[in-house]
Amino acid sequence: MCDMSIPGSYDVVPFPHERKAIDIGDYYSDFAKIHKVLGWKPEVTLKDGLRKTLDYYLANHNHYRE
Repeated sequence: MCDMSIPGSYDVVPFPHERKAIDIGDYYSDFAKIHKVLGWKPEVTLKDGLRKTLDYYLANHNHYRE
């Protein structure tokens, strides 16, 4: 999706069976309707938004540690 890499690792774990009942499955959205009705459009691209989110997390990751 995006060409970004950050240091670290992750584990793939199975989705908990008891939570399957609340899983909404795949979801796709776009802003066509809100753009048509209100004239709104995103000011930040998905890639830039993800980059800003990762940068913020990396700068503040100690706050999110358990």
